[in-house]
Amino acid sequence: MSTSEDGRSYLIKSQYNAITTGSAIELTIAAKERHGICDEERSDDGVSENGCHIFGSGTRNDGQNKTVNARRRWKLLAKALRHDSSEDDQFSKFNLIEFDRAYDEKDDNIFVYRLADRYRLKIRLIGERPWTASELIGFNNTGNICVWPSEEALAYFILSRLSIFENTNVLELGGGMTCLAGLILAKYGNPSFVHVTDGNDLSVENVRKSLNMNKFNCTIKTSVLKWESVYLTQCTTNSDHGRYQFILSADCLFFDESRSHLIDAIWLFLADEGVALITAPRRGHTLTHFLNECVARGFYYDLLYSYNKAIWEKHQEMIKTDGYDENIHYPLLIKMYKKDYDLRHV
Repeated sequence: MSTSEDGRSYLIKSQYNAITTGSAIELTIAAKERHGICDEERSDDGVSENGCHIFGSGTRNDGQNKTVNARRRWKLLAKALRHDSSEDDQFSKFNLIEFDRAYDEKDDNIFVYRLADRYRLKIRLIGERPWTASELIGFNNTGNICVWPSEEALAYFILSRLSIFENTNVLELGGGMTCLAGLILAKYGNPSFVHVTDGNDLSVENVRKSLNMNKFNCTIKTSVLKWESVYLTQCTTNSDHGRYQFILSADCLFFDESRSHLIDAIWLFLADEGVALITAPRRGHTLTHFLNECVARGFYYDLLYSYNKAIWEKHQEMIKTDGYDENIHYPLLIKMYKKDYDLRHV
């Protein structure tokens, strides 16, 4: 083993020990520096819900809030490393998706997801498996150990607007362990082609197993797509350049350093008349920073607060409960497009 490999092995071991013992305060700072984990302070400048582009200033107590947010993320990773399935102390989902084990499958990790009483999808989960430190550290894998509210919200929005996707090509970016939005669309909509992607090989391999258990109404494929490598090749040589009429993404904005890469990927793959549909909570100034970069890149956008009846009613119910903070838990819907025209019909 080389010296560099020894060093990496030691780093992983030390991170694992610190995470699983709950003493990862120094590591949260290090993780913030490596991944740009952003703060969760409530935004005071905000972005208007009618799509106006409001540019924000810096956050207060930025370092402290970043540490708090990082600690929450590391806590989830620690639970995965310990194979701990106990309830986390933060709000985790809207519970609009019911699921049971698929008893007709030999694999105990296969579940039947039920949405809105009429939509069913077989999904293989990998969140309950004992992850290794090397699988979790050094990459944003928190989306691979649970289903987030933004995924529920995007799936429900899609199911309420299935007709707009008819005969279109659709790309999902950062789909995690389920690629829920892309799969539910491919099964119950009538798009021409759906391409679901994630930057993690294990996630994509897991999604591939889910694909084999469902029947879809279109051609669907899954592959590894790392946003930072999108522009390593010339756009003109990329066969998918400008191919997709719709791009989907749920809760992929919380890592600062990947934000620009995500925007570049959307710009490259989105057709000139296309629309990117993104769900994400505000998380302090995180959403504002993302929208500012989108405008700088040339995008226009609409920002929607109430966009689905089921999600909105659940949000109104959850506001009254302890542990729910709409700033970090309620996903807004962003419609991004390259041209300045009215997309309210979408």
